[in-house]
Amino acid sequence: MVRWGSFAFALGLVTIAPAASAETNSLARAGSWEAFGGTTTGGRGVCGISAEPGGRYFGLKLFAGVQTFTIQMGTGQWTIENGTKVPLTLRFDSNPIWNATGTAFHFEDGDAGLQFDVNRSEIDTFAREFRNSSQLRIQFQDSLFPQWIMGLEGTLAVNSAFQGCIRKLQ
Repeated sequence: MVRWGSFAFALGLVTIAPAASAETNSLARAGSWEAFGGTTTGGRGVCGISAEPGGRYFGLKLFAGVQTFTIQMGTGQWTIENGTKVPLTLRFDSNPIWNATGTAFHFEDGDAGLQFDVNRSEIDTFAREFRNSSQLRIQFQDSLFPQWIMGLEGTLAVNSAFQGCIRKLQ
């Protein structure tokens, strides 16, 4: 089953990126994955899970007051202009393919990134596949970037800290 339209790109969130002055704390670590929580530079509450194996960042974030989860990914190896739309697919093990359109931006360190949103109504399915799978494969339309294959070992272990953070998020 292909989930068409499952993701909305993050037009209003294009400038949100991890910042040095954000006040986030590590809540749990397992493998290359970390659950974190705290506030953004603008004072908005945030909870997330992220990893950066081999210089490739992948993060799932929930910002207070927003009805979507934001997925961000990026690497210093990419060259892309802000605002560029990039169709992509994600697949957790042999689960159905998720289709998305990422919007390009740059993190504060200058690395290029893509981000898109997952509707809150779909997050249970996305989170279950994320924490119960062993591998995530990301493919970019027209081979704009090389495919990513990320190990998900540790996502189940950090999930309880992430869920606890979400329950406290205001």
